[in-house]
Amino acid sequence: MSLLKAREAADYLSISLATLYRIEREGSLIPFRTPGGHRRYSLTMLSKYLERSQQQSLSARPSANIQRDKLSDSAVRILVVDEEPDTVELIVKALREDSDVYEFASASNGYEAGIQVMAFKPDLIVLGMAGAETDKFEVCKKIKSDPETGHIKVVGIFRSGKNGSIKELLRCGADDCLIKPLKIEELQRSVRYLTYRKTGGGHASEG
Repeated sequence: MSLLKAREAADYLSISLATLYRIEREGSLIPFRTPGGHRRYSLTMLSKYLERSQQQSLSARPSANIQRDKLSDSAVRILVVDEEPDTVELIVKALREDSDVYEFASASNGYEAGIQVMAFKPDLIVLGMAGAETDKFEVCKKIKSDPETGHIKVVGIFRSGKNGSIKELLRCGADDCLIKPLKIEELQRSVRYLTYRKTGGGHASEG
């Protein structure tokens, strides 16, 4: 049986080491231990975790996770990633008020975001996760470096005074970054601009 080290397992799941260890602490993934106490992971273990997490992610938010066969070709798919439900709700509400062409899905962490990128196929990601900026950078970097997902627009959300983090996310390929507390019109304008080509300029509030 081939066993992977922690870094290899994290790369296989497309998550950071910090996220891998958090998943272990939650009891969702239990690695083998070598006599020296090192973590080891089997491909079977990781594959089962992927399958289980994908099923949970697709069923956890029935109001937010839209079935792909119900989405029209003209819809703009927006994935909102943040660990704070209130922030997700605020962003979705603000964007719904700006246009009726948006369809939404949500994720609370980097791993769920990866699942939703595959299942929901967003045109744009609003990337929050204030408490896990390392995951934020990893998510953005993986999306932008993959030819199949590099077209997805990424808008990062940061707390005030995070200039270094903003520069880092832009280096990872983000298309725009906004600062909390969010200015609703600024958020609407950014998303409208980045999705203009998909909608052909047909947003409800554009004049």
